[in-house]
Amino acid sequence: MTAFDCDVAIVGTGPTGLVLAHLLAQAGVRTWLIEKASDTVDEARAVSIDDESLRTLQTMGMLERFLPMIVQSYGVHYYSWRNRLFAKVEPTSTEYGHPKRNAFRQQQLVALLRDGLTTYPHVQIRFEHELMQFTQTTNGVDLQVQHQGQLQALRCRWLVGCDGGRSTVRQQLGIEWEGSTYEQRWLIADLIGRTSPFRHTRTYCDPQRPAIRLPGPQSTVRYEFMLKPGETPESVLPDSQVRAMIAQREPSDVGLTILRKVVYTFHARIAKQWRVDRTLIAGDAAHLTPPFAGQGMNSGVRDASNLAWKLAAVVHGQAHESLLDTYAQERAPHAWSLIQMALRIGIYMQPQSAWGAALAQGLLRLVCWVPRFRDHILHLKFKPKPRFFQGFFDATPRPGALIPAGQLLPQPQLEGFDGQRRWLDDAMGPGWALLRWHDGPALPALNLAGLVVIDLLRAEEDFLSPPGTGQRVFRDVQAVLQTMLDSAPAPAVLVRPDRYVCAYLDGSAPNLARLHTLLQSQGMDSQSLKA
Repeated sequence: MTAFDCDVAIVGTGPTGLVLAHLLAQAGVRTWLIEKASDTVDEARAVSIDDESLRTLQTMGMLERFLPMIVQSYGVHYYSWRNRLFAKVEPTSTEYGHPKRNAFRQQQLVALLRDGLTTYPHVQIRFEHELMQFTQTTNGVDLQVQHQGQLQALRCRWLVGCDGGRSTVRQQLGIEWEGSTYEQRWLIADLIGRTSPFRHTRTYCDPQRPAIRLPGPQSTVRYEFMLKPGETPESVLPDSQVRAMIAQREPSDVGLTILRKVVYTFHARIAKQWRVDRTLIAGDAAHLTPPFAGQGMNSGVRDASNLAWKLAAVVHGQAHESLLDTYAQERAPHAWSLIQMALRIGIYMQPQSAWGAALAQGLLRLVCWVPRFRDHILHLKFKPKPRFFQGFFDATPRPGALIPAGQLLPQPQLEGFDGQRRWLDDAMGPGWALLRWHDGPALPALNLAGLVVIDLLRAEEDFLSPPGTGQRVFRDVQAVLQTMLDSAPAPAVLVRPDRYVCAYLDGSAPNLARLHTLLQSQGMDSQSLKA
């Protein structure tokens, strides 16, 4: 029998790789992280984290330590070519349990995640180890890793490249990009010590010099300026030039300490494949997103959340390897939809002329006079929903269902017998969950590994007696789940470990047969569902 150093080797210690490592570690998967640098990054790259990513950190048990480091629930104010406010995006809904837009510093997140992995004895982080090449076999991957000038051999069952846009893993697999690289360049400058308490992002849609001002935690602020034709990095990176641009937007920021400045070219690209045999890619290795929507890193966290439970099930022998094919099937279309959203936002952020700016901004002002459209923009409802159209879920239409199978489950608060309220995810735990009415019809047992069953009381119902030993009984105090189940309609819903709806259960023979077929197709135990 061939010995493996680990079950999964992850290349890269950015947010995607670290989140994937945490979720795998939580599932008991032996994991190695390989990183050619001497430590995690010590600078802010991504600066916006959304509600879905915070929910994933909640699942990992890292959220409480992270919240003091961020600015929660900030909006974006858009200014016209005449420097007048013409639109706002200030989402207030928390359907997934957390604010939709939050400012953070990437170096603090990755350091927190790095240190959090030390609690798992079956996880190793190998800094100053560079992947040179790898060879796939029928049951594993052989890696050649360089450390201090010496080549070392490493053998794993599965390899995941989370190693950025220039991914060594993707390149060695020969995977090509789809999409475009844009020649338009932007200057980024991170500063610290701001005195202005204004918390929202300001976006200056000015054809003379489109710019963005993003306040962050610990008195930081980021500026982004679009370069003009003929400008080079050498001409705009001197401190004097950076400060001159800042002076045109916020004079009080001119004298702040500059932490970082860089010129970048943005991309809108996605890999043609996300899996080749026993090797997969995730994060920037699989897709590159324009910065205008703040979704690049968040898309990588979604990748990790989707991939982790599937890899864990395969490693533990609880599912067929074919389950991993649903990773790209589910994630790639959604990642591409966010790339397209970012490009559309960029149209407003990068006007090419005063006439073009006046036309686009005038149309948006006009649209905002209609309350329904204004709310659509104000509450960020134009963001593509976290929903799959193909993959591992029961795709049978249920007319009227507010949350169809294949879509991310809302996260309301539930009330326990002790009177305490807790988030739904905390009640479910990190694995599979079946949510059902306490007085609903009897349903066949599901033999899914680690499945948690939660009996729900409706908002208008009381606890009549304490839950029995091992029972999880909660009141749907906000009636969110009641509204969802009634719309399906169904008395129960099966939820995947990544919080997506797998299937509604109504107890009918066709319904149970479909779920049986779905689970059986991926080697999961569904014998108990047979009629």
